[in-house]
Amino acid sequence: MSKSAVRAQRFVMGTLLLIAILLINVGNDIGKYIIYFIIFMLYLSALTGFCPSDAIFEKLFGKKGDNT
Repeated sequence: MSKSAVRAQRFVMGTLLLIAILLINVGNDIGKYIIYFIIFMLYLSALTGFCPSDAIFEKLFGKKGDNT
């Protein structure tokens, strides 16, 4: 994955974590489920080597070394 795709992916994950923490702090249980989803996706990526967000960001930003 290109550096810009990795940066965008980390920005999105950080934003989701921030939103989840804010939701938990105001007493909304949806924040817990967002964090559970992120944890599940991290384990899926670690165990299988495949992460759906990697595929999405590669399509948006192109693969590493692509000039398009």
